[in-house]
Amino acid sequence: MEQSLKGSYATFLQTWVGNDDFFFCHWIADDEEQIYKQIEAWELDGIINTLIHPMHRFMSAYRNSDEIQQFPESGDKW
Repeated sequence: MEQSLKGSYATFLQTWVGNDDFFFCHWIADDEEQIYKQIEAWELDGIINTLIHPMHRFMSAYRNSDEIQQFPESGDKW
């Protein structure tokens, strides 16, 4: 499994790419604006179009941990 890529504003964890011109990315950030700032910092804002949706639960068969990590770390709302 690829390691995460930590930026100044947000951490990029994973991507899923299909056969079309569309892909999904998994980020951890304090808010949506931090992801936009990170995309701009990596100079990707002129290359890709974005649509950000908060997800409150992440499940994966590749997860290698018995510990459940909750995001956000305090409470249940982003």
